[in-house]
Amino acid sequence: DQSHVSDFLCVLPVYIMACSEMLVLVGESYATRLWCVWELSVLFSFAAERNAAERIQLLCLTSTSDALERLATFDVACARCYDPNQQARLRAAI
Repeated sequence: DQSHVSDFLCVLPVYIMACSEMLVLVGESYATRLWCVWELSVLFSFAAERNAAERIQLLCLTSTSDALERLATFDVACARCYDPNQQARLRAAI
């Protein structure tokens, strides 16, 4: 529900940690979308790095090397949200 995003931020860790796997669909814009980055941040913040990495199922929608390069060179300063208020809240949390 886009009208209650703040409520969703509070429970997102519960949803993510309750999942045994996390499907990550990586396309050209994945590393520039702050919500996508936030979901990965939550996973790696609440699980041991090895456990978190094992739970991710990565599906590249572009060439695998391009997708991995974008993730490897990710910079949170380049990630954006449509709503600047959401963007500010997510950046503060990350």
